[in-house]
Amino acid sequence: MSEVKVAAVIPARMASSRYPGKPLVEIKGLPMIEHVRRRTLMCEEFSDVVVATCDLEIQKTVEAFGGNVIMTSNDHIMASDRVAEAVEHLDCTHVINVQGDEILILPEDLSKIVSAINFSPENMYWNATAPIKNAAELSDTSIVKCVLAANNKIMYCARNFSSLSLDNDFEPLRKILGILGYSLESIMNYKDLPRTPLEVSQSIDQSRIIENNLELCSVSFSAGYPRINEPREVEIVNTILKTDNRQQKVLTQILN
Repeated sequence: MSEVKVAAVIPARMASSRYPGKPLVEIKGLPMIEHVRRRTLMCEEFSDVVVATCDLEIQKTVEAFGGNVIMTSNDHIMASDRVAEAVEHLDCTHVINVQGDEILILPEDLSKIVSAINFSPENMYWNATAPIKNAAELSDTSIVKCVLAANNKIMYCARNFSSLSLDNDFEPLRKILGILGYSLESIMNYKDLPRTPLEVSQSIDQSRIIENNLELCSVSFSAGYPRINEPREVEIVNTILKTDNRQQKVLTQILN
């Protein structure tokens, strides 16, 4: 196989149903999308790091900070479809979708999914997962959860698992993170796959993969830090940035 080249695409749009305009919400003096872009750049294993958007406000903001932007259609419903359009402009063999609301993503965790791709580049799809910390997360619909099979493949994704009676050990349930990997062929195929019932009903990109009987490999991350899906999560993220030692170090680096 030819040399593996992994690009990172950060999809973002202003028209979020739960938090309109969230890519530009200011956290510690920077818009969220710029936090995510700078953290992604700290992982030096990417051949490209670009923001994919349909909104001029996001384009102007990212370019003002010196970032690269690919403008995409405003018809995309799912982030993976936006990534698929952006990849047409990149020279890569694989791509990682770093969701624009993954404001606490760690560079060393991004390296783990790049390593997984390099180890088995013939695979089609990868997704970062993390441990569930407490029972309250089972019913938190802003957190997508999944069930893993014994071979570490993701079998099913959903937002609410509160009907399960689980104590302290939540395996084989894990959090799904907004970090997805694709081979170039598979992301091109993804946009041509029919949208599926579970994907539509719960707005989960991964369900289109699973429901079309394709393998989605889990890549274990060190922690499942919260994203900003709703306004209430801004305060949660600010608290973590103040109290988590590793997050404080990354924040200092990106602000400098």
